[in-house]
Amino acid sequence: MKKLKKNTNVKIAASSEEENFSSFPPQSTWEFSDKQDYIHITPNETIGGIALRKVEKENIPIVADFSSSILSEYVDIESFGLLYGGAQKNIGPAGLGFVIVDKELLGSAQETTPSPMNYFKLDESSSMYNTPPTFSWYVAGKVFKWLKGKGGVKAIGQVNERKAKKLYEFIDKSDFYSNKIEESSRSIMNIPFLLEKEELNSKFLTDSFNNGLLALKGHRSVGGMRASIYNAMPEEGVDALIEFMKLFEKENL
Repeated sequence: MKKLKKNTNVKIAASSEEENFSSFPPQSTWEFSDKQDYIHITPNETIGGIALRKVEKENIPIVADFSSSILSEYVDIESFGLLYGGAQKNIGPAGLGFVIVDKELLGSAQETTPSPMNYFKLDESSSMYNTPPTFSWYVAGKVFKWLKGKGGVKAIGQVNERKAKKLYEFIDKSDFYSNKIEESSRSIMNIPFLLEKEELNSKFLTDSFNNGLLALKGHRSVGGMRASIYNAMPEEGVDALIEFMKLFEKENL
């Protein structure tokens, strides 16, 4: 937001800051007018694990950062004017980006927009305005082929729904672990959770690592733990995490 203010006027249309970011503000509460050029949202917020999984079309374009949720479930792209993001979560290596844009929006970039970031020029050059990252494209192609083999986006969405549901259900039934996000706003990609006994955080991370469960440390701004269960994480991985969490709880009550 701070960086965006250097180039344009910014108005916050909705925020759950007063509720400690425990939910995604419902679309019906967004405050904007036709005078605004567009609305920007991030449908999946990875730090707190909040998400807006269904978006209705508005009378001004909705621009969305889909870096952490692209290809995770079916999305009606007709609701958006522009979707963009980094490919590093569900598509391929870091350094590759993607843009899906309504062609009616092309050609209205500011004069100060660098040419490589001007989507009109990128479209005009078939995404090859400069030398493309060919290996990243190759890996992305492999991922797309793998995804199609799994049944496509709708099918992987069902798998992701199952993975998230079983982990949330376990956490919610436990007095040892907790998740503070409202059920209607929970992410299916990033699931943060807290231990009732904070002094056990380091032990949890060490023991989980020793059991082959990696990168579970929560973001430094919120603490706790976080399970990022992107498309590449098999359902068996979530099952293994739950079994470990059960054992850890039993041993540390």
